[in-house]
Amino acid sequence: MSPGLQRAREPFRLRNAVTGIILMSFAVGVWAYSIGAVKQDEFHDVDEEARELARSGAQVKSLEDEAKELAVQTTAKSVSAPIIPLATTPPVPTVVPGDRPRGVVASLLYERYPQLLDPASKTLVWGAPPVDNIGKFRIGSRR
Repeated sequence: MSPGLQRAREPFRLRNAVTGIILMSFAVGVWAYSIGAVKQDEFHDVDEEARELARSGAQVKSLEDEAKELAVQTTAKSVSAPIIPLATTPPVPTVVPGDRPRGVVASLLYERYPQLLDPASKTLVWGAPPVDNIGKFRIGSRR
C-alpha cells in the first residue's frame, strides 16, 4: 500500500475494528444460542411412547408410508371425480374509451390482450385491492 493510502485509512482503523468485533460477537452469540437451544431438547419420552405403541399392538407407520397412502387416496378421489367440460373461450371484455387501466404496462396489455386484465378493476393481478387509498392494515383492534 502506498503511504498516502495508509494515511487515508488511519482515521477509520479503530471504528472498523470495533465494528468487526461487534459483528463477529453477534455471529458467535447466535451460534452459541442455537447450539444451547438444541442441547436442551430431551427425547427420552419418545422411547416410552414407542414402547407403549409396541405393547398395544398398534401398527407404527413411517412418514413415507403415510405419504404413499395419502397419494393413493388423492389419486382415487381424482379418478372418481366427474369431468366438467371447460368453456371454449373466455369472454373478451369490451374496450370502453373512458374505462382504461392506469399504468404503462396495464395500458399496453389492455390494447392488445384485454383478456389478461381483471375485467372489474383493469389490473394485471385479478382481485387485487385498489392502491389509490391504501389506508392502514391492522390485525385485531390494537390502537
